[in-house]
Amino acid sequence: MIVRLLAAVGGGLAMWLANEPVGLWFLAFAGLALLWTAVRGRGVTAGFGYAWIWAFAYFLPLFQWATPASGTFLAQFALAAVEAVYIGVLGGTWSLFSRVERMENLRPSARTAAQILLAVFTWLAMEQLRSAWPFGGMPWGTLGFALVDTPLVRLAPYGSTTLVGAAAIVVALLIAMAVRMTFLGAMTAVVSVLALVIVPVFVPIGSHASGTINVAIVQGNIPEPGTENRALVVTQNHAEATRALLKETTITPDIILWPESSSDRDVRADEQAGQIVFGLVDEAQIPLVMGTQEYVDGGRYNDVLVIEPNVGVTDRYSKQHPVPFGEYVPHRDFFRNFSEAIDRVGADMFAGDGPANVLVSVADSTINLAVPICFEVAYNEIVAESVNEGAQLIVVPTNNATFGYTGLSSQQFAMSRFRAIEHQRTVVQVSTSGITGVVNTHGQIAYQTELFTQDARVIPVGIHEYTTFATRTAGVRVVAIYILGALSAMVAGVAALSTRERGRS
Repeated sequence: MIVRLLAAVGGGLAMWLANEPVGLWFLAFAGLALLWTAVRGRGVTAGFGYAWIWAFAYFLPLFQWATPASGTFLAQFALAAVEAVYIGVLGGTWSLFSRVERMENLRPSARTAAQILLAVFTWLAMEQLRSAWPFGGMPWGTLGFALVDTPLVRLAPYGSTTLVGAAAIVVALLIAMAVRMTFLGAMTAVVSVLALVIVPVFVPIGSHASGTINVAIVQGNIPEPGTENRALVVTQNHAEATRALLKETTITPDIILWPESSSDRDVRADEQAGQIVFGLVDEAQIPLVMGTQEYVDGGRYNDVLVIEPNVGVTDRYSKQHPVPFGEYVPHRDFFRNFSEAIDRVGADMFAGDGPANVLVSVADSTINLAVPICFEVAYNEIVAESVNEGAQLIVVPTNNATFGYTGLSSQQFAMSRFRAIEHQRTVVQVSTSGITGVVNTHGQIAYQTELFTQDARVIPVGIHEYTTFATRTAGVRVVAIYILGALSAMVAGVAALSTRERGRS
């Protein structure tokens, strides 16, 4: 029991260390192998328990950012505990797979293959469900995002986080199972692992750009807490940084990009904020894509606006997936019984409609931008939908001001890098105070800022037209994974029941 407990705790911590900001990606395979070791051969209840411990050890430090954002450690603890339930259920299911070993009609190699396939499909279904339910799900900590610096990420254009995660599970389970195999079986497992890691190196990625535009990227930074008119100062910071950039640059930008909440005052309704923003755009004669809020009866919308010179607002996207308990509180009266910290979320954010796309006029053409806001970059379907709608460039406007110096910004930037490879689009992440950066279609970083610094520059970025297989099949993949996961769980249950019946006879 102690050995399995240590395997569960150590495996969860290894999985956390594989993610940013530490980024020891090779530990992801060790963490998954230890999860299998902890639950293998146990009953369903014990399998659930060990897997829950593994997941809690993983999620608790991964979600460190939830404490400064909410003002209470309870939010970080509760989020980790709830998310761990999904992997706990997975662990109970994985424990059933040990029954497959004792199926007399299967050869050892077939039993191993069956176990791995069942494990892969149930993991993917669990991850997909965790990313969708409840309240729209929480994909933070998805396995594929930890592997953005591995050869496996080259599979992303062919299957998104699904295929990358599946390959990682196969590698990890072969490692875990090799210690119990015959010499020949272990050598076969080693060769298989090497093949799975090496072959993706030769998978082609990096599409040719159909054109280039010059983008002014502005991270204006935020003032100290308690600053008078703090929201307006944030907007002024971005305007001043933009003006300074335009004076010193030798490259005329085609578009100016500001982050999410670069004006928490609605520039369409607030006279002071509007003068700063519209005045800058008319003065520069360059379109601006920026984040602001719209306040309506009972709540607000989180918007990305396109503002064009001498015209005003020409397009808008409203965030379709507000963060529960961060941007709105479901069942507020009920959850207030557990903590009054939920009232730190004032006006609840409403969900917008439509894909995350905006159109910007550049010279004699129109550029289609995907603009998933902040956490939306973690959702496979949101980003894929916007690229399928014709997005030629992905822009991730984000506001990381409330997360301090935690790992959130670097974790989010890893997701942006993954999306660049997956969709074969240049990605620009632009933040108020977190990490602002540019990533090409190989996942290589062309530019990256430090936290809580003011930075602005003009960078030429490629625009792309090619749509990857992963992008085109995003919707089909969701259905397929749920079906395969459900069938795998059923097969495991039937195998366990048949083993029990044989034991009674």
